[in-house]
Amino acid sequence: MRVLQAAHALPPDTYGGVELYTVGLSEALAARGHDVAVAAPGGGADLDVTTFDLPTPDPPDVQADRGLPTGPVNPAVDGRFDDLLASFDPDVVHLQHFKGLSAAIPALCAERGVACVATLHDFWTICHREQLHRPDGSRCSGPESVEKCTDCYLAAESDESAIADGGAGSAGEPRLGADADGGRTGETGATRREQYATVVTARTALLRTALGATDVLVSPSSFLRDRFVAHGTPPGDVVQLRNGIRVDRFVDTGFEGAPVRFGYAGRITPEKGVHLLVEAFDELDGDATLDVFGRFASGEDPYHADLAEAAGERVRFRGFYDDPAAPYRAMDVLVLPSIWYENSPLVIQEARAAGLPVVTADVGGMAELVTDGVDGLTFPVGDAAALAGALSGLVDDATAVERLRAGVEPPTRLDEHAAAVEALYADCASA
Repeated sequence: MRVLQAAHALPPDTYGGVELYTVGLSEALAARGHDVAVAAPGGGADLDVTTFDLPTPDPPDVQADRGLPTGPVNPAVDGRFDDLLASFDPDVVHLQHFKGLSAAIPALCAERGVACVATLHDFWTICHREQLHRPDGSRCSGPESVEKCTDCYLAAESDESAIADGGAGSAGEPRLGADADGGRTGETGATRREQYATVVTARTALLRTALGATDVLVSPSSFLRDRFVAHGTPPGDVVQLRNGIRVDRFVDTGFEGAPVRFGYAGRITPEKGVHLLVEAFDELDGDATLDVFGRFASGEDPYHADLAEAAGERVRFRGFYDDPAAPYRAMDVLVLPSIWYENSPLVIQEARAAGLPVVTADVGGMAELVTDGVDGLTFPVGDAAALAGALSGLVDDATAVERLRAGVEPPTRLDEHAAAVEALYADCASA
């Protein structure tokens, strides 16, 4: 089959879970004999498959200057993508994200008789903040009403730190002012609340139509699937399929005993709960260490600066890593303390491939991947004291690490996952 993958970004621009999954799946499908290409804004470098460059979305302030946006539309992407459908002539398009692309892509595929699959890696298509995570740090049950989402837009607008990463100022989403709920603004004379209500209504309708125009939606977790079904997606439209990873990159180096080496790997942002981990670790006695892997700029990022100030001598910020296995060679236990739901965290699967137990919050896709007391520990989300208690138990009894290690099962292999995706493509293309 000829397969065209589409993503919002690719390495080396960003190294998020979606980007790495897109690259891995594309290369695995190519190894199975398929003709695979990947399209993304900015293209990609050093991939073993063909890449196509898509137009980069205009920044939010430029979009706002052009008038009130009606949703995640991008006419420049539409034109370029339609050209790719004509020139590459795929049997299947696999959308890895809508952000930074266009909600019109499924309809473009339908017009040309091309099957369209979309993987739901997060909540972006039902939540403008992407993570069902409010600006005040609390979790959201979902978009029950226009008013509820409008309140969130306005709260994010008044908090620059809240919208700096995936909030209402992200690509394709509007930012209409600087005050929480001020007077009338813009040529229409509408209040910002009225403007945002218009945005929420249009965005919801547009993305619901886009999701409905796909041949099938894929969810890596039961939790995310259930959230989408609860908010209007027909159950039969969503297939759960756990992501796979390249297990051959990871080696189980064994456990040498105390002192226990704890570690974190990934983005260092508030919703990832790294501050909870630093706070909890500070309560531990003994010689345990904590290594935090991920881009770290304490001189530029206020959150990073706060972490650096709060961290004790046994906490080391190791910075960016391009070898996915490197963090796990430096730790005995992975800790993922996210305060948002997560979906199917890549780092948990990587830790399992390296034979490591995981300590994580008891919500969302995290709780699906870790069985408390068997292959890791779970703690009440957002509770630093409970996290400290879980870590202390491993420090006080290092044999507990060995017991948890014995319960770790290997994750789904990428080649197994690619075979399942291939079967899904075949069903869609023949329908």
